Amino acid sequence: MTRVELTEGAATPGQRRLVAIGTALLHRVWPGIALRTFTLTDDDAVLLVQPVRGGVSLFVAADESVMFYASSVEPGAALELFRSGERTDPARFDPEEEA
Repeated sequence: MTRVELTEGAATPGQRRLVAIGTALLHRVWPGIALRTFTLTDDDAVLLVQPVRGGVSLFVAADESVMFYASSVEPGAALELFRSGERTDPARFDPEEEA
């Protein structure tokens, strides 16, 4: 997996859009969590990572589809699932849906 950490000035408008989408989804469930953002140069996607032990991660594809995974999943395995088309329904990030 080729991933490069994004900085605000280096991100393209498309990457900033994908980061904003992913951040908004994750903040619905975990308001205010800190995230590191990476571009996946081989996949035209971004990866958002909560940089703490037990943190969560979210892939966001160019088509704005997403795949959530927990730290219990090995990153390489998660990437293969993402590449194979595995996605998470964005409705799962709506706290109202869990009630």
